Amino acid sequence: MSLEHRLHDRCACGSALSSYAHSSASAASGRPFTLAGVQRVYERPRPFQVTHIALDLRLDVPKKSVAGEATLDVSRIDVRAKELSLDAVGFDLEAVELRVGDDGKFAAAAHVYDGQTLRVSIPEAASRVTVRVRYAATPRRGLYFLAPDEHVRDRPAQVWSQCQDEDARHFFPCIDKPHNKQSTSLRVTVPEGWFALSNGARESDEDEEQRGVYRYRMDDPHPSYLFTLVAGEFERIDDEADGVRLHYFVPKGKTDEGKRTFRRTPDMVRRFGKLTGVAYPWKTYSQIVVSDFIFGGMENTTATTMYEHILLDERATIDVTADDLIAHELAHHWFGDLVTCRDWSHAWLNEGFATYMEHVDREGYLGRDEYEHGVRGDVAAYLGEAGGRYRRPIVCQDYDAPIDIFDRHLYEKGACVLHMLRLELGDEAFWRGIKTYLERHARGIVETRDLLRALEEASGRSLERFFEQWVFRAGHPELEVKIDHDGEALTVSVKQAQAAKEGREKDKDDAGTHVFVLDLELDISIDGEVRREVRRVESATATFTIRVPKRPAFIVVDPELRIVGDVRVECPGDMLRAQLTGAPTARGRLLAASLMGKLDDPATTRALGASLAKEDEFWGVRAEAASALGDVRSDDALTHLLAHARTGHAKVRRAVAAALGKFRKAQAADALKSLALRDASYLVEAEAARALGATRQSAAFDTLIEVLDRPSWADVVRAGALDGLAALRDERAQAHVLTRTRYGIPTRGRRAAIMALPKLSTDRKVREALEDLLDQADPYLKVDVVRALLDIGDTKSRGPLSRQLERELDGRVRRRIREALRDLGGAGKREAERLREDLEALRGEHAELKARLGKLEALLTPKEAASKPNGVHQGRDADKHEAEKDASEKGKKRKKDERASR
Repeated sequence: MSLEHRLHDRCACGSALSSYAHSSASAASGRPFTLAGVQRVYERPRPFQVTHIALDLRLDVPKKSVAGEATLDVSRIDVRAKELSLDAVGFDLEAVELRVGDDGKFAAAAHVYDGQTLRVSIPEAASRVTVRVRYAATPRRGLYFLAPDEHVRDRPAQVWSQCQDEDARHFFPCIDKPHNKQSTSLRVTVPEGWFALSNGARESDEDEEQRGVYRYRMDDPHPSYLFTLVAGEFERIDDEADGVRLHYFVPKGKTDEGKRTFRRTPDMVRRFGKLTGVAYPWKTYSQIVVSDFIFGGMENTTATTMYEHILLDERATIDVTADDLIAHELAHHWFGDLVTCRDWSHAWLNEGFATYMEHVDREGYLGRDEYEHGVRGDVAAYLGEAGGRYRRPIVCQDYDAPIDIFDRHLYEKGACVLHMLRLELGDEAFWRGIKTYLERHARGIVETRDLLRALEEASGRSLERFFEQWVFRAGHPELEVKIDHDGEALTVSVKQAQAAKEGREKDKDDAGTHVFVLDLELDISIDGEVRREVRRVESATATFTIRVPKRPAFIVVDPELRIVGDVRVECPGDMLRAQLTGAPTARGRLLAASLMGKLDDPATTRALGASLAKEDEFWGVRAEAASALGDVRSDDALTHLLAHARTGHAKVRRAVAAALGKFRKAQAADALKSLALRDASYLVEAEAARALGATRQSAAFDTLIEVLDRPSWADVVRAGALDGLAALRDERAQAHVLTRTRYGIPTRGRRAAIMALPKLSTDRKVREALEDLLDQADPYLKVDVVRALLDIGDTKSRGPLSRQLERELDGRVRRRIREALRDLGGAGKREAERLREDLEALRGEHAELKARLGKLEALLTPKEAASKPNGVHQGRDADKHEAEKDASEKGKKRKKDERASR
């Protein structure tokens, strides 16, 4: 993918936005997912069921604490159970009382509390009891108190909760697992003048609310992780969809942004209800925007919390949308809220569906091309994680904390599996199966086999093998497909490269090197007619011969993206050029462009340039053509890119900017400077700044400093400039970048600065500056600090990382620290990076030389070529040999000079 299609954080999965230029893959390719000492997690016993929780809370905002009373209605499941265990972290208990039945009186209850779990003795004869707990707490997780300070004066005073995955226990007692669903009610006292939002129906009257008292009641059962409380000063926008009351709460003065951002919510409510066959399951739906939220959004039942970057100013809407995040959190109200995974190992039933429904909404609103482009982006995101950080089964019980598995496998691969299922079964059977799944398990809990059985019933198909391959086992197919034609025979050779790793990775449970059984689809174009051929691949290698009357114009491999994996195609250049111009779908044309960057003949460059120039072409195809021209790196490729640096479509312009960054030439830098200094799109300015640094032109420094602190949506321009400074490798940049890591700089900019530092210097000053940031509050920022320290690769960071691990509460950060401690001290990462840069420079020089040879070849007339076949080709081969030898000598000299300087 040349461009990241998703720009927002979501429920718990990391964002590409703040680390825009940084791949999720690490140098430690093939690392196992399961870390040392991790035990397999099984669902906790359920001897008792909490059926209702009533909370009466008082917020002490200055002290960042909460006090009050929790009353829990409890039903017995296990007749022999004697003790109810409640999750409750860091409480100051005032009283624990028990009432048996509905008519009894509360009396002091025998209990044991260790600071983590409250164990209450339950009489053996009691089938139903009520437990009342009076307590106070200063939560370190779960409930967050915001206030302005001397460095961030515009931060609003707010209180908001974030309970996923298991953080509700920090501010009220509960069974903090997804398998326990209960109704809830809340009475909360907040500062006068504030508004408070929670789940369900608002029951407080105007007099109460003027005194700061708000009451809510949620009669439908939901798990503790979906409970919400948000308090602060907000403005409300009202809307409606098919009788469902919609409310959007935004910070004061942000009404216009709120209307602009949330305007499509009614369309999504109607679309999801129609497709699933299940109307929106609740009476109301609210979306509330808070500051400094630790996720992108959170699908609390009837009341989603959103982070501040979802609000778009008018300029941001040129090429940024909030629709994906809005659709994601709304979809959870079917997938996650109405039907809930019984334990976190099956959380893809929540997150995979919500991610897939983003694509479904895009398809309904913008068309099939956008849908397929989005799914392709998710495949790329998953492959980045699977090819670098680790690979694991989607359904996975081997984790330290549930948040460990909220990753690209859970979200993106989960969504892609649903895409494949829909293609496999057809729309009618797929959506009928989804309706059965939702209706059968409404307001209950589910596991993966519940979905499997519902889809089997709807389709009459056996799906055991499908789920075994794609959901219960790790990995994906890595296909090498080679296409040859001779006479009337079209030969397609297929190799599953991942199977070749089976021997050396056989001891890894999650290596994912098994052979996949799959159907390979081919669209073959002959005389303007496209026919589809399907061949079953069941072994590590396979060869198919297809009879054809003449040479096909082109062959599109996997035209509908039925294979979620790495599909590498080797095909004649003339077929690729014909596919780029003649394939009937945007996906077919885009696939051709993605392969043509490996070719560097003039005909290919012209074809890519023509595709880029087509203003009526789908923008994704044009963007891929721009990226391919960047890979070619010839003078002609640069000419085509420069000609379209100001093309009208902002996403294409952004792709052109990224491609220009692959040329270390003054012409490319001049065009990028113009874009970075002034463009209608924030994202184009950001990408131009990023690419400008990659040109390594010394004059780029002043431009990057000029745009470094330019205000923009989500601080994207600053992030692009920081990435550009990192790529520029100018020692003058270090002080500027280090300054932007300080508290008070917007978090997105700080994170970009943190990731830039190791690329500029790995000295003690930089390392210690990063280590000092390990205790910052923002979990995303801390994750990037850990990644940056790993980039430096100094084993002296093991001590600070270990100390942070001992006190760290956020599971995302803990996981990254443990990975870093495992990887630190490995084979010289910085040296490996230098070698990669040398290789990249050699590739660039080699590409230029090959392009020159291609021009010489094109100048020869057919007659000259025929009359001098031996001499010309021998001379050309000799020239090529000399050019490659020259490039090699340059590389050796560069390495020698660098070693001498070090």
